[in-house]
Amino acid sequence: MVTNRVHVKKELIDWAFNTTDLEIEAKKIVLKKHKWLDPTFKYYLQPSLRQINEFATRLHIPFGALLLKHAPKEEDIRVAFRTRENVPPKVSLTTRDVIYEMQRKQAWFKEESGRATKKLEIIGCVAPKDVDAAVEKLREMLFLNRNIKTARELYKDIRAQIAKHGILNMQKGSAGLGTQRPLKVSEVRAFVILDDYAPLIFINQKDSYTARIFSLIHELVHILHGTDELLQNDRDILEERNINKVTSRFLMPRDEFKSQFELAKRNILKTANYFNVSPQAAAIRAEELHLADPNDIEIPHVENTPPKKKGGNPYNNALSFNDPVYMNALVNSQEQGKLLPTDASALIGISYKMLDRTLKEFNESVEFR
Repeated sequence: MVTNRVHVKKELIDWAFNTTDLEIEAKKIVLKKHKWLDPTFKYYLQPSLRQINEFATRLHIPFGALLLKHAPKEEDIRVAFRTRENVPPKVSLTTRDVIYEMQRKQAWFKEESGRATKKLEIIGCVAPKDVDAAVEKLREMLFLNRNIKTARELYKDIRAQIAKHGILNMQKGSAGLGTQRPLKVSEVRAFVILDDYAPLIFINQKDSYTARIFSLIHELVHILHGTDELLQNDRDILEERNINKVTSRFLMPRDEFKSQFELAKRNILKTANYFNVSPQAAAIRAEELHLADPNDIEIPHVENTPPKKKGGNPYNNALSFNDPVYMNALVNSQEQGKLLPTDASALIGISYKMLDRTLKEFNESVEFR
């Protein structure tokens, strides 16, 4: 049987290796795997379509890009993500793919789900410089249940409350299917994609639960301000500081914080654990309230990533990536025949073979109804 081969320009191969998020050792494996990348090989740069597809899949790049005349220009995504140091990072391929996935989900929900039918009044309802008004609005929208003792449960509870206000809140710890392309916390903790009908908050699942709680509230305040933290040219440092103040004051109210700080005998870790925030956040709040000099506060080192879980239910994990209202709309559309199974699985973020079991888990779960 004759193998149909196509010529791929060296420029495009170089672009692929420069663009991919694979580590150096993984790139070397790809080079060894594909003989057509070897200049001494008879069919150098003349692979079959199957070989091109396999190469593109391994490097996490678009198949069609390798068939172009010239290397595609990188789309300018000016990201102002919340990172560990609050510094806009270089936008990696992994991060870009996560952004695109969230944009696809948002677009489907807005344009095809039938749920996003009116503008949300909460968008831009608070002046960016009015810290007190933002805190009051958060208190109207959300209830901090002090009977919830763990950051994990509080995070889940706040997510559920936010969903009821028409705001999509998604989380994920990697790009694509599986966990082979982890999303680094040092690169991005959270972002918001603003929209009048279907604003979307994304949280990096690799982050600790206390950090996720803070990020969730932080991004919600961006929505109240009507500011998009994803596509702005430069971050407004003053606004970021104001939003952090709002978030801190909401999670750690002044009088309650003072009381708990004294009950804990001025122990930052105990105080932080009560409010389900990081020791750093509690220390900053103590300083802001003039309860302690920052030089006198001993901040214990606490690992900033959630504990690794062994096993777990992959179907429930897949559901947890997505906003509950979004999932409800998607499942209804799929069951009514308005959404093809392949499209449904892609919009959930799972493989096609996982779809039936995932939908079954959804329908049996009270949490996601």
